[in-house]
Amino acid sequence: MSLPIRSNGSAHNDQDGQAASSHETSSNDASDFSFLQGSGSPQVLLARCQILWHEIESFRAALRERLREHTVELSNYRGIVKSELKNLERLVQKQEERDVQKKGEAKLGNDANGHSREPGEGDGQGDGEDDEDSASMQKIVSSNLPFLATIWHCAKSTSGLVAMQKRFYFGEYVERNSPARGGRRGRGRRRGPGNHMVKPGKALVDVVSKEGLEWIKVSLVTNHRMIMDKAREGWAGDSSEEDDSDSDGSAKSADDPDASIPVVKMGEAMLAAAKEVRIRTKHPRVRMVLPRIVEGQQPEIDKIVKRLRVKGISVECGETAVMPQTLDSVVNNMITNPFADFTPSLNIDCTILLGLVSDFSHSDVESEPWFHRALKRQVEIEDKESLLTNQLYPAIVGHRLVCSAEAAKRMKEIVDTIGTPDEKARTALFMGDDVNRKYSEEETRSKQAELAKLSKFDVPDGLHIPVLVVDKGNIDFSKLPPVATKVKETLTSINQSVFLFGWSNGHTTITSNRTVVKGIEQTLDQHAESETDWPSIWLCPTARSLVGKEKGRRE
Repeated sequence: MSLPIRSNGSAHNDQDGQAASSHETSSNDASDFSFLQGSGSPQVLLARCQILWHEIESFRAALRERLREHTVELSNYRGIVKSELKNLERLVQKQEERDVQKKGEAKLGNDANGHSREPGEGDGQGDGEDDEDSASMQKIVSSNLPFLATIWHCAKSTSGLVAMQKRFYFGEYVERNSPARGGRRGRGRRRGPGNHMVKPGKALVDVVSKEGLEWIKVSLVTNHRMIMDKAREGWAGDSSEEDDSDSDGSAKSADDPDASIPVVKMGEAMLAAAKEVRIRTKHPRVRMVLPRIVEGQQPEIDKIVKRLRVKGISVECGETAVMPQTLDSVVNNMITNPFADFTPSLNIDCTILLGLVSDFSHSDVESEPWFHRALKRQVEIEDKESLLTNQLYPAIVGHRLVCSAEAAKRMKEIVDTIGTPDEKARTALFMGDDVNRKYSEEETRSKQAELAKLSKFDVPDGLHIPVLVVDKGNIDFSKLPPVATKVKETLTSINQSVFLFGWSNGHTTITSNRTVVKGIEQTLDQHAESETDWPSIWLCPTARSLVGKEKGRRE
């Protein structure tokens, strides 16, 4: 189904440095788990961070190439990685400057006997240099890179990536005071304090994947750190706590020593947030990746892991929980293909039919003074990305195209009223002269050739025209789930003929009518009982109307 309706060990200095300088992401060994570890060398960390940054940028380029950049929220995660990269670059630069300074001091420090003086010897600067080295080492040890790299490897291991480092809120709305706000001088009035409703609970999800149905949280906590967290919360090593939980994993005692352990708090916050998100009648599944946790060695650790699993969280421990993979081998899985589940026959609504014949889609239309804002916006969008070659042709080529009689009638009325001569000519090619007869392959090729003369784009061989107009009359509701009657109540007559026709016949319906699609989504969210109740609908992210009346051409 297509809804929600679619609009993606130790380090080796030389090896890491060479990998970063060449940016060869494909050189990552599937057995190399060095990204989980820190390093005593800022150069090594910088090399790893450069590789990570290069992969992120390569992924963004792949998204742009597929026009899917708007479908994946990367900005937060990318910003954190960029900040880490800059910090490491500064750290390496400072270390190199200190090394040069030390060498210079050594050369100038030859005493009268010709012996080299060690840097800091007798000059009182040794303590200051030690402090700088200590501060640098602290920054190296506290680098966030292993965590960020692990998140990226988790993202590469899944499919249908939606977001990274995304915050979700949960709980009953509460009123919260907001402080007075105001812009710079002369840029508007200062606003006084006000109240607004917010959800108090929040959960930070590292990777949102599988069309939003999988939430992944990464933690590099170790067995030792988790034991220390338990001790900090007052754990005394009393084994009598083993049986103090209900079957659902929640503690019977109000004084739950494990409830405040960070990994437990993170997992349970994600569960609470996931319960307030529903996609196609399903709540997201929560998955925790703990690559530094070793099971089977300490009962206290195993108890915490079991608690999370009993709650319904998928917990993966050990290094093998995150398997390194090259970006090239997984990028197609990471980016959702919006056309993958299309049915052999596609039901085309009026908005798409108009887009298929519009001068905006086929010609270089200049913005005219008489264009209203929406038309001017279409000129701007088409200049940046073509609707036909980037969206519609990839969606419909190779599929049998059908539409309801009502949609065809409405489309032709619009074309007859405001269409340009070229738009009317394309309509005749797309819709055909006789809706009751089938066209031979030779006739189809002939129409494709005629269409090519009326378009600045090549016409794909697999474009099946004309569109077959189907007059089914009344919709057979016996083929539809009960929720379809609720959907029908929200639709106009023509939209009933389009969307219910496609639904009842098992066709994917493609449309750019965002208002109708969102209304269908809301009704299904409220009343659908299972995922099978959802129709297959693809929402084209942009629309084209007819130019109408006057038009200008670029020479």
